[in-house]
Amino acid sequence: MKHVDEEALVEYILSGGGDDADFTEITNHLKDCDECHARFRGRTAFFEALTSPDVWQAEEAGFGSDAQERRVLEFAARCQQEYVEARAALAPLLADTVGFVLERIERRREYRTTGAVRVLAEAANDACERNPLHARNLADAAVAIAEQLSTDDYPRDTVRTLRALAWKERANALRFLAEYPAALDALDRAERELSRPGLHAFEMGNLAYIRASVLMYMDRLDEATRQAAKSAEIFAAYGDTERWMRARSVEAGVLSYRREFAQAAAAFEQLRAYAESSGDAIGVARHSYNLATCFLELGDATRARPLLLDARRTFEERGVRTELVRTDWMLGVLARVTGRFEESIAQLRVVREASEALALHEEAAHITLDLIESLLLAGSTREISALCSEVMRYFRRSGRLLQALTAAAFLKEAAAHGRVRVETVRHVRSFVHRLELQPDLLFRPPDE
Repeated sequence: MKHVDEEALVEYILSGGGDDADFTEITNHLKDCDECHARFRGRTAFFEALTSPDVWQAEEAGFGSDAQERRVLEFAARCQQEYVEARAALAPLLADTVGFVLERIERRREYRTTGAVRVLAEAANDACERNPLHARNLADAAVAIAEQLSTDDYPRDTVRTLRALAWKERANALRFLAEYPAALDALDRAERELSRPGLHAFEMGNLAYIRASVLMYMDRLDEATRQAAKSAEIFAAYGDTERWMRARSVEAGVLSYRREFAQAAAAFEQLRAYAESSGDAIGVARHSYNLATCFLELGDATRARPLLLDARRTFEERGVRTELVRTDWMLGVLARVTGRFEESIAQLRVVREASEALALHEEAAHITLDLIESLLLAGSTREISALCSEVMRYFRRSGRLLQALTAAAFLKEAAAHGRVRVETVRHVRSFVHRLELQPDLLFRPPDE
């Protein structure tokens, strides 16, 4: 089934085309296609947030409701035209990571439009899994421009909606960079801009989903569960099954973080089956990866391996680089737990370089800890001390707490004196994970 493309959908919404003969085909398609209907409702909610009739009431006093509605639609069309123009002007820069930073578009007056903010926010969202550092730069530019939009040029609610959109995408990029406290701060900023939640329910669902993911990674699991349920409820009300399932995946992730791996595996199997039935290749790959990690924890490497290889194939084909790094990392761990130490070492060396190239410093630190463990199991200790220094460098660059650096420094000191054991590495890794839940936790060396 051919879906309605984005431009046709926007034109349909702006024209109020439900009863227009020119849009009969789209109207009929929306009745039969759940995916396009969900997109229609989400995009309609966005335009309602941009062009709420309430913002015109003072200016339109004395005019009839038809004139008021016409002016709102004209303004929505103006916003869409700004979007089309900004997309054309910015297209050469969106994929140029260095050129984009050098251009400093946030300083240029011609880009101070609603369209530029939307284009940058969408580009940031698209780049998160391929190049999260570039996604953050795109989102930062969107935030800077949104903060410069004047209420003399646009209604106040429109400006606040776009600022919320920009801050949301900054939070999303920071989530992929594992800068979790900063991501929560950005989400707080986004929510403050949405002063009337009734008009922004769809976006509040997106914010709740991102917040749930961040809280899960920070081991704040009860809060993550509540936010995931809130997100799922909002998307269910909009009939957006894809986003509803995405929120449910966080709930499954919480089970995994609670080490309830059998229950988590059952949940991920259901999510994977749904993604497969709806032709969502990326969704299948993500849930295959999650399912494989559960099987690894349950000691079933035989079932984990084909799932990881299938996920890797999809991530590589689609250019989803952050997920490719994590999948290759798990393949390195799988090689180690099945006794193939040299294969594990080679795999983890490659994936460590890939994580550093994407500025995934937190992942790079943990990958390096796994590399150290594999080297120790292979009886190779020559480079352990240097790798311990790398762990410290990665933690420092990721903004980790002093306690994490203290743990890494202990590991380095132990390596310098030839006292590093596999148990030492695992003790440090466990401590760093616990820090996410207990930031005031003090590091203590393992018992001899």
